[in-house]
Amino acid sequence: MVIRLVSKVTLITNSKSIECNALFDTGATKSFVDANVAEKLGYIKYKESKTVLLATKDSKAEVIGEVIARIIIEGVELPLRHVFGVIKNLRHPVIIGMDIIEPYEIVLDVKEGKVKFRKYPPTMELI
Repeated sequence: MVIRLVSKVTLITNSKSIECNALFDTGATKSFVDANVAEKLGYIKYKESKTVLLATKDSKAEVIGEVIARIIIEGVELPLRHVFGVIKNLRHPVIIGMDIIEPYEIVLDVKEGKVKFRKYPPTMELI
């Protein structure tokens, strides 16, 4: 079963924006950006990195900071800004995890290779 899909997204901070490929990963609970993307956007660097566990045995990554950004998916800007952890040497420039996929009811159509929204325009219910 395929649980990932790659699509173009745009991340927007207060002063910059960048379009890049994002891996939509239902196995990731949080969203991340590669340090190279974060450098271009500007990010908050942590005094000390934070260790996160990956899904593979004995694998870890170091989160070195965070980017707070608006995101455009399939030409639609999501209504809220999101926090992306910054990790060096990610395989993809951006990882979109379940913290974005689930609340916006993003559907990964692997047959067509497209990202779609169950509701259009996408909204988020705040509880």
